[in-house]
Amino acid sequence: MTISTGTLAGTVPSNVDHFPCQYPVCEMKGDVMAMQDGVLSEHARGLLAEVSADQLMEFNTNIAQWVRSSGSEDERKSFDYIEQTLNGFGIPTERYSTVCLVSLPGKASLTLVDGGEALTCITHSFSTTTPEQGIEAEIVYAGAGNDAGYAGIDARGKFVLTDGLAGPPKVGPSERHGAAGVISISGDQIHEMILSPVWGSPTTDTIDLLPTIPHVSIDSATGNRLKEMLKQGAVRARMTTEVDTGWRPLPTLVATIDAAEPTDEYVMFSGHVDSWYYGAMDNGSANASMMEVGRIINNHRDAIKRSLKLAFWSGHSHARYGTSTWYADEFWFDLRDHCVANVNIDGPGAINATILSEAPTMAETHGLARDVIEALTDQELEYRRIGRLGDQSFWGVGVPSFFCGLSSQAPADDAQADMSAGFSGGRPRRGGTAWWWHTPDDTLDKIEPSYLARDAQILLGVVYRLASDQILPFDQAHSAQEIRDALGEIVASAGGAFDLSAVIADADALVEATKRFQARCAQPATDEQASVLNGCQMKLSRLLIPINYTQNGPYEQDLALGSKPVPGLRSVEQLGALPDDERNPLRIKLMRERNRVRDALRQATAAVNHALANS
Repeated sequence: MTISTGTLAGTVPSNVDHFPCQYPVCEMKGDVMAMQDGVLSEHARGLLAEVSADQLMEFNTNIAQWVRSSGSEDERKSFDYIEQTLNGFGIPTERYSTVCLVSLPGKASLTLVDGGEALTCITHSFSTTTPEQGIEAEIVYAGAGNDAGYAGIDARGKFVLTDGLAGPPKVGPSERHGAAGVISISGDQIHEMILSPVWGSPTTDTIDLLPTIPHVSIDSATGNRLKEMLKQGAVRARMTTEVDTGWRPLPTLVATIDAAEPTDEYVMFSGHVDSWYYGAMDNGSANASMMEVGRIINNHRDAIKRSLKLAFWSGHSHARYGTSTWYADEFWFDLRDHCVANVNIDGPGAINATILSEAPTMAETHGLARDVIEALTDQELEYRRIGRLGDQSFWGVGVPSFFCGLSSQAPADDAQADMSAGFSGGRPRRGGTAWWWHTPDDTLDKIEPSYLARDAQILLGVVYRLASDQILPFDQAHSAQEIRDALGEIVASAGGAFDLSAVIADADALVEATKRFQARCAQPATDEQASVLNGCQMKLSRLLIPINYTQNGPYEQDLALGSKPVPGLRSVEQLGALPDDERNPLRIKLMRERNRVRDALRQATAAVNHALANS
């Protein structure tokens, strides 16, 4: 890998001031005390009333005074501020340092050879560095930059012009088709991105998947002009990129709020600290929300049954979730044995963030999130399966997850909605991704204090329920049904080429068992019975999440690419179209995956039956 030194791309605004925080409490559904019965207790309602927009903005302002590139001195200052503030509240912290592969984009240029016009562009994390004089090539258009986009064109030794954000889905096709470089049309604004398809730092098995060619991004106006020029004839350009990629120590900060009564179980509330530029929304507002929830929970430790860990990551934006992946590896057994859930948060409280119906969850966590959001607002949370993004590094361990994004914007235009759909597997959305996301314009003027307080109240409500409910508020029947539905789709796509009848039977048995289990969890229980039911809840998550969300299982990380439910069996749809010499290796792989899925389903059903018999 070529390592070169560069400076962070783009310009940094200088209009960030510290200002007095005198903001009204956010407007909620009626009065904050008027909750739906059974969703939030009277004590929980009192906690929600303690959320302070004033305090949140003070936290956010202090964090967003620094440009927090992963591993930088300014990032260290922000970690210091968070740690010192939490310590000041009486919350103990632990600071870790781990070496990750970090990639900081520097300068970039794209110049038309004919006429010498310089086009505005940026390069990206994990792009390669060109020679100082750059490289020259002809430009060809390759659609979305996937394999279908390359059909019918010869991209060898050429720059490929592609639609949409730069990212991992474009890396493999560009390498396979021999491109000299990639030009992505980012949108009306040019967004900073990370190219690596490797989740976390690479291993000996994955390091060769990193890009070997340079990538740059341009805006839509420039991209459309290039397309028109290509219709008129050949276009050549010269590309230069500087990217500083190397192994660097990164911080992780974990603050622990112990329950009053000793317990090994805990809720993890997590978010990244590193940012593009000042990152007031991404992710200063999330860090502020974490600190505020921690401040309030710490004042009410006697009301929680499970501890709370606030986990602040580095390397989200420049190391492909480097430290959260390290944490999953380093504390794998602790997470498996004791972590009941991970509430992850990214970018809450933005101006115009009026949409609360599209926050992603898992099937088993959707019900709690829906109930809290509906209790506090006039919106109903739809079920949207959480995607492979946002420090979701704990699926292999089997930890249930909530969110990443929480509130989103009413789209100003179709382009904004299209960009946003890219983060939900292409599924249409009413909400949009902020236009200033991953740009120098992510500054404090993009934060709406009342919305930030609203989102913090939602987060506090979810965290408090997870930490205080006698029986963990998960819906394992929803998870089992999602797996069963996915298996039905997979059987249909197999076209009879592979026998999955036994897996279907196992899934049907689990669906029926989990329905009985959910009914039991809704009934009164003694502490001893609750312990049995909670143990089963955690056992089911450890068994079902890895087969529902991962191909590589509990101990490895899948790539940073999208996936569907039960991803390990999805390749069955290819089986019928392959020749015998290719079909047999895939059949062997599918047999092993079928065994993995069946084993998890059968163990899950046995765990439910045992819990029902003993509770």
